[in-house]
Amino acid sequence: MDARVFREPMIPADLARGVRARALSLGFDLVGVASAGGIDRDAAALDRWIDRGLHASMGWMARTRAERKSPASIVEDCRSVVCVALGYRPAAEEAGLPAGWGKVARYARGRDYHRVLGTRLRKLAAWIEEASSRPARAFADSAPVLERAWAERAGLGWIGKSSNLVTRTMGSWIVLGEILTAAEIEPSPGPHPDRCGSCAACLDACPTGAILEPGVVDAGRCVSYWTIEHRGGVAEDRRAGNGAWIFGCDECQTACPWNRRAATRASADPLAAREDLRGLDPVEVLGMDATAFRGRFSGTPLARAGRDGMRRNACLVLGCARGERGIAALRGALRDDDPVVRSHAAWALARIG
Repeated sequence: MDARVFREPMIPADLARGVRARALSLGFDLVGVASAGGIDRDAAALDRWIDRGLHASMGWMARTRAERKSPASIVEDCRSVVCVALGYRPAAEEAGLPAGWGKVARYARGRDYHRVLGTRLRKLAAWIEEASSRPARAFADSAPVLERAWAERAGLGWIGKSSNLVTRTMGSWIVLGEILTAAEIEPSPGPHPDRCGSCAACLDACPTGAILEPGVVDAGRCVSYWTIEHRGGVAEDRRAGNGAWIFGCDECQTACPWNRRAATRASADPLAAREDLRGLDPVEVLGMDATAFRGRFSGTPLARAGRDGMRRNACLVLGCARGERGIAALRGALRDDDPVVRSHAAWALARIG
């Protein structure tokens, strides 16, 4: 926060309506407000999850657990949490991929959502500061914020059994952002009621059994964790479970009945999927040099895994497919500079036989 001095608040009675109107005008699909406090249930659930070691190698989750429980530790005197959501479901049904290609999670097939949300959130935060004379800071997965818990309290949706936030209009095909502010803003009706009922489709669909119980995911079993967040080698007993996924996994979301009625995005939308990222040829990915990798994936979420991480994932896809087409590329990878790529290429060749 800069050195500006904020005046005593002169908050208009219709500030909440103004926040909503401004958010919608900026292109957000959903917006709600929660009072900054009273998430003891979610804070306790976070403690249990970390204490069970279900965060795997994501040590930052444990290091920042105190901040995640208290917005005031991030923005002094935080009074309100403004939550927004942006949908990303493709506008048309998708054709199948060529045999042996790698699947990419839907959220990662367009521009990096952190940039899209971040630009709009900063504009909304500036508007709140001007309207309330109180500080406001915007975050798009860029601070230790329990974003699903706050979005549920703000009435955007409910935390489903898959642990994703589910909404009535867009299912769980959404990305979330928050603004923490010292302004007093009238809360939206919330928390949103749980509408999963007795459905367990997401639990049944998870290919690795990572959803241990409703709302509890073991990152150490999750395909998205291994293909995106984890650095270094994938545990050998987890490699075959990745299947055709080269980046992320959508199985629990695809199975959710709420996602079948989700609103779609226009092809001109900033988060619209690029056709060349709908699926990836693992042979091509394995052969990419640094220049080719940057040219293809810069500005997209796939860059997060890094070149070596994506080539590691390509080896896993080829090994799970057990097709002969990747043999030459995998043999070449046995001489790669990266020991992780070498070891995963050897595993894949052993799988192919």
